Amino acid sequence: MQEFSLEKMSENIHYGKTKAYFKEVLSSYHNENYRSAVVMLWSVAVCDIVFKLQSLIDLYNDASAKEILDEVSDIQRNDPKSSAWELKLIDDVNDKTHLLDTLEYENLRYLQKQRHLSAHPVLNKERELHSPNKETVRSLLRNTLDDLLTKPPFYTQHILNELLADISESSEILNNRKKVRKYVESRYFSRTTQPVELNIFRSLWKIVFKLENDQCNKNRLINLQVLEVVAAKNRAALPNEIQGDIDFYSNIANSGDPLQYLTFFLSQNHELFPILNEAAQLKVEHCIRDDDVGKTVGWFVKESLEKHAEDIEEWIKSDERPVFTPPQFEVLLRVSDSEEWQEKFCSVVSTYYGSSRSFDQADSRFQAAIPKFIKLFNKDAVKDLAQKIENNGQCHDRGRARHDYTIIKERIDELFGEEFNYQDYYWFSRKLGLDD
Repeated sequence: MQEFSLEKMSENIHYGKTKAYFKEVLSSYHNENYRSAVVMLWSVAVCDIVFKLQSLIDLYNDASAKEILDEVSDIQRNDPKSSAWELKLIDDVNDKTHLLDTLEYENLRYLQKQRHLSAHPVLNKERELHSPNKETVRSLLRNTLDDLLTKPPFYTQHILNELLADISESSEILNNRKKVRKYVESRYFSRTTQPVELNIFRSLWKIVFKLENDQCNKNRLINLQVLEVVAAKNRAALPNEIQGDIDFYSNIANSGDPLQYLTFFLSQNHELFPILNEAAQLKVEHCIRDDDVGKTVGWFVKESLEKHAEDIEEWIKSDERPVFTPPQFEVLLRVSDSEEWQEKFCSVVSTYYGSSRSFDQADSRFQAAIPKFIKLFNKDAVKDLAQKIENNGQCHDRGRARHDYTIIKERIDELFGEEFNYQDYYWFSRKLGLDD
């Protein structure tokens, strides 16, 4: 059963050439030629690393991979008979990339020692050649498959420039979060290790939330969307990452788009806010108090979500007269996935429409607030919306109301059937032609 497992594992080897070479290793193993299996396994492992480094160069012009291969090529040219380049290759990959973690590196070093014992005339005290036993060879085979051969090439720390240039050039195509996520996960983050991803997170944090120049300003949105992908993949690791360098992560912009973007990001990752130092928290709190974006998403500094909804409704009814778009309402809705927040959200959009101060404003606010979200309204929310329409002549007397309110009636019919008492809402029912 164990040997069948090795066969199955070998089917997942990433490179076709490596898979063909590994068949020779398995053949030696099954024929009990254990020394030969170990010697060949080392050669296969070294070749596979070279293949992976070359892939990173060919596909992404990876600087670390190129440096490593150039150096080992120089060693081979200067001393073709030497095998010193093999160990240097493993050491450099461990030191300069994230292709191997510490345990995987130590497993390869152990394989190299076993290869040395098996390939050279190393005699024991009985004058016999070293011969690894079956269990040792099986363990070497399995570890090498798990640690190296079945993995695709991983990116090194030099991925960032390639990533930034790529998404900038592709920004017209990657015009929403879903497309960005699918693109970068497929092209980049299906092959990265967590240390690489956290390095990218660190760099993007500064680019999105601190720097202001033409390139950063142009690509801030799509860079944020990539940052969100990395954060979602590594959410459990982010608190420790930020705690490990609080001063760096607290060095954020004082105002403007970078601070707005950070406040929005923290609304989706609120557990990170208390980790930042006091100066950074004060900047975010200022944005939440004085900036439209901050007022919309800054729930995480409030005592409760209910208080946040109340604050937004008061803001809507104030003389500031904030303007919301459907995408902004979608952001607000994503603050929480609880039923309680959905009810509060429905109250907010009803207030937005019900606070209209002119027919034109009521026309535009209705389109922004109601059609896209009417399916979220429960019975109480629909009654609340009807009452707010009832109380505002700018809502129930406008010319387009009769046509617009058909979608509200459809929702009422879904929820109440024949049981809704339209007589309690005279102006609303009259506009629908139901006042007789």
